[in-house]
Amino acid sequence: MPPRTGAADVPVDVELVLAIDCSSSVNDEEFALQVAGMANAFRDPMIQDAIQNGTEGAIGISVIQWSSERFQKVAIGWRVLRGPADADRLASEIEAMPRTIGTGATSIANALLFAANSFNGNGMEGYRRVIDMSADGENNQGLEIHVARAQVLARGITINGLAIRNEFPNLDIYFEDRVIGGDRAFIEVAKDYADYRNAIFRKLFRELRDVPVADGSDLDPSWAASWKEARLLKPR
Repeated sequence: MPPRTGAADVPVDVELVLAIDCSSSVNDEEFALQVAGMANAFRDPMIQDAIQNGTEGAIGISVIQWSSERFQKVAIGWRVLRGPADADRLASEIEAMPRTIGTGATSIANALLFAANSFNGNGMEGYRRVIDMSADGENNQGLEIHVARAQVLARGITINGLAIRNEFPNLDIYFEDRVIGGDRAFIEVAKDYADYRNAIFRKLFRELRDVPVADGSDLDPSWAASWKEARLLKPR
């Protein structure tokens, strides 16, 4: 399906919102690990190749931070990335991004609606619209998760998940059952915040390439010969 391009809209392969958990369960060190992992991913040659090798050779990106029912903020506004130089600039901006939400409950539902609304009037039209939702807990405030999910999916937006199993070992099951949805939706799992950088790399690569990868575990970021090997070498 071609992008739904309006007169003033920029055609892109995907419009992608990256939603970062800033609830009270995420301390400043854990927030910093998320930020560093995301910046590293956009500097990786595989991600940069994926950005420029799609049909349009461009993607749209925005970053939001969220916690409670009424706490969502745009941290990095919509911009078009066309290749390595744009990706490197975004990585530097992500690294310098302050934490704008310091605490709060975990309202995945309201964050999903905020992210969905951010597509409106963003100046671009893509083949796909995707929300990349990262969280380390279950929805515990605001709208019921199934209601928000249904509203987002009704707009033709895909919800992918990154479940950080820092405190909830079965969080990936919750994401699978309650959060993700839409065309080829999937989840990636980080066993803790240190593992986030491997998970966000795998997730971004799969989203940008738009290929039906059943399991991203064989995707190797540039900073490790194998993320599996890196896990095995990590002290327990």
